Amino acid sequence: MFGNVLIYYLRTTPIKFNLCLNKMTLIFSELLNGWLDIKNKKSHYGAFIIPHSDKSQNQNHGGEVEQIFIDDAIEGLFSQTDDDWCAIVVVNASPGKKVIEYLNVLKEKHYPKIDVVFLEHDVGPGVCRNLGVLRALKRGTSAILFNDSDDISHPKRLETTKRMFLANPQIDLIYSSFEVIDENNRLVPIEKISSPILEIMESLGQNPLEGDDVWIKMGTETGYINLTSSTSVRIQFAYQCPFPNEKASEDFHTWMRMSSSGANFKYTDLIPSKYRLPSYVKHQSSRMSMGLEKFNQAKARVDADGFSKAAEIAVMRNTIKPEEVPLLKSKFYRRLAKTMKRQNEEDLVSDLLKLSEQQENEDYIYHI
Repeated sequence: MFGNVLIYYLRTTPIKFNLCLNKMTLIFSELLNGWLDIKNKKSHYGAFIIPHSDKSQNQNHGGEVEQIFIDDAIEGLFSQTDDDWCAIVVVNASPGKKVIEYLNVLKEKHYPKIDVVFLEHDVGPGVCRNLGVLRALKRGTSAILFNDSDDISHPKRLETTKRMFLANPQIDLIYSSFEVIDENNRLVPIEKISSPILEIMESLGQNPLEGDDVWIKMGTETGYINLTSSTSVRIQFAYQCPFPNEKASEDFHTWMRMSSSGANFKYTDLIPSKYRLPSYVKHQSSRMSMGLEKFNQAKARVDADGFSKAAEIAVMRNTIKPEEVPLLKSKFYRRLAKTMKRQNEEDLVSDLLKLSEQQENEDYIYHI
């Protein structure tokens, strides 16, 4: 199993060659550690996968704030009405000293229910989640509940998710509504919520997407619909569709590929999660760390790649025809241009509209 898992991980994650050997050694070591301790223990139904990197964006209180946020996330797990869970925290690169101490104590006290993995390299949240999924697979869990380290799950999240999955074998991915909170866990007024988050909330408030092949409407009409910390997936899809090694929009890339791979989506408003947006930051942490312009450029590139790969998968599965792809891509670029216009990215908007026109010209040949 170890060989297959590692080969799959390295094959599906775009890691530069000079880091491959180090990461392979690291991942193999992490997979091997604790194997004999865990394999004979009772497996839990759901595994909360929690990637962590310093998101505090506060130079004066970074370590303290960082620890408080993680503590809130962990408290959300212990507040679950269904105790049939385990948690895997994957720590990206160099957290603060207080956080390291806190997480070491947490693991010492609650292992194997809560495991903590410290990584030496900055691999990004997507790869951290992939490693968490591999560990959950090894434990024999049935479902993955993604939960970023500064967000808080609803107390009935596992109970509701487990009930829905068990009662509806056709459902593969469950996503929920969410509330936006500040650093003090207070609701953020709508006028202070950033445009990308508002776009998700607007789509959920209208007609949340459900069923098969939602990737098409996600790409061409709504954009990103399911917040990562509000998304739960059956283990087989979490394993088969790993997150790309990107630090912008890696989750949207993944949800589109999951859908085109056959995952059936289901929405619920019964278990709203709490999404953290501190008052001292203007945008999400990934946007802050990269800079807004660079982030939007990266997002456009990653989203386009995700939609293209989703289309390729759909063609191979015979759920769409090859001649449908150019028009779908044209619609995708127009929708993405609309998203970027809301953020005043005029040059990027112009480039995206040109790409849309090119796809329209390619579509023309199928109608001559």
